[in-house]
Amino acid sequence: MANHEKVQSAPLTSGEIFEFTAAVVEQLPRDLDPAKVRYYSAKKSRLGKALRELLAKPQEVINLPEWQDFFRRVLGRNVDLSNLHIPAKPDYLCRPIVNPGCFTPNDLYDACTKLFKTWRYTNDLNVIKDVVSRPATPYVIWVRDTEEADQDMANISANQITERKINTETLSERLIHELKFYDETKKHLDEKNYTLCASSRDPHGDVPGVRWSSVYGKMSVGWCFLDDRHDSIRARVAIS
Repeated sequence: MANHEKVQSAPLTSGEIFEFTAAVVEQLPRDLDPAKVRYYSAKKSRLGKALRELLAKPQEVINLPEWQDFFRRVLGRNVDLSNLHIPAKPDYLCRPIVNPGCFTPNDLYDACTKLFKTWRYTNDLNVIKDVVSRPATPYVIWVRDTEEADQDMANISANQITERKINTETLSERLIHELKFYDETKKHLDEKNYTLCASSRDPHGDVPGVRWSSVYGKMSVGWCFLDDRHDSIRARVAIS
């Protein structure tokens, strides 16, 4: 079964819950570690977390029809998401970004240009390559569901991000993020700050970034040096 599919099950009855609870008690080892028992008795929240990880329902499923409709309407192409790679969802407020892998940076930038004003520092964004590993199939990344890039990534350069082995949004992922956010809200990301796409590089080794300029009313794709740091230059952490 593909990892994006969801099995619809009937709710558990009280009898099934009782039977399962009895089975758990029956299977408890007879040589319980007193220290562990007392620890989890005192730390019931940690016991609950361990049980949730073992028994909770499958993680949130990505709404594939919604994303396929988005790619069809906004990028003019039917995409196959049947083999979508979905990483575990983090436990903070986040949103999925689906990358089907069939759109180039130029494709994504051109789709933005059809919807609002844009500017780019080079006429060919396809020369920008990713420097992180991503699945060969269509995939999802989880990013914080915030309009501005991650506050805790301020003043951290691309070189520092590489040294610390932090996974961040690529240029293509950031452009998909922009398009999906605009499609949902008719608003733009990063009206105050600048997303440093630290997982991508241009041929000169520089780092692309994206922001919305309220002054000029356009989305801009610019660049930074590897060591550039500023409070307004912030990468977006990606869970992939």
